[in-house]
Amino acid sequence: MRAQRSLALVGAIAALLMGLAAPASAQTHSSNLTGTVSALAGGPCGSSYTLVTHYPETSQATGEVNMYLDVYYSSTAKRNCLVANHSGSAYGASLYSLAQIRPSGSSWPRCPSVGCDEGYYKYYAGPVYTPAGVDMSHRCVDVGGMAGIQTDRILYGINCG
Repeated sequence: MRAQRSLALVGAIAALLMGLAAPASAQTHSSNLTGTVSALAGGPCGSSYTLVTHYPETSQATGEVNMYLDVYYSSTAKRNCLVANHSGSAYGASLYSLAQIRPSGSSWPRCPSVGCDEGYYKYYAGPVYTPAGVDMSHRCVDVGGMAGIQTDRILYGINCG
C-alpha cells in the first residue's frame, strides 16, 4: 500500500513537471485576441509581457497555416518579444526554425543573440527580445520567422507604440 502511494506521488510530480515544461506553442491560439491567450501562465516571454499580435503564416506548398508569429510587449520592460510557433503539420516536426526581432530600421541581429534564435525545433523558436535599454514604447518592430523551408514570414513596421 505504501509503495503504491509513493509510486502515485512520483507519477503526479512527473506529470506536474511535464505540464510546466510544455512548449510555448502548446497554448491555444485564437484569432480573437481578447487577452485570453496572454493570460496563460504569463506567456512564454515572462509575466510582464502581453500578447499584442498573432500573425498566421501559410505554407506556400500546402496552403496550411504552419506557423504563428506571436508578438508580445511589456510596458514594464518597454521591450517587445517574439515567439515563432509551429502549427499544423509543422507542429511536433523537427524543422529548421527561426525567430528574429529588431527595432524598425535597425540591423537584423545575428544568431544566437537576444534578438535571434535558430535551430532545429519541434514546437517553436524564441522567445527573442528587442535590445535591453532601447525604449520600444513609441517605436515599431520588424519580425521574422521560419518553420521549415516552406513557411517563412517577415513583417516590417508593426506594433508601433
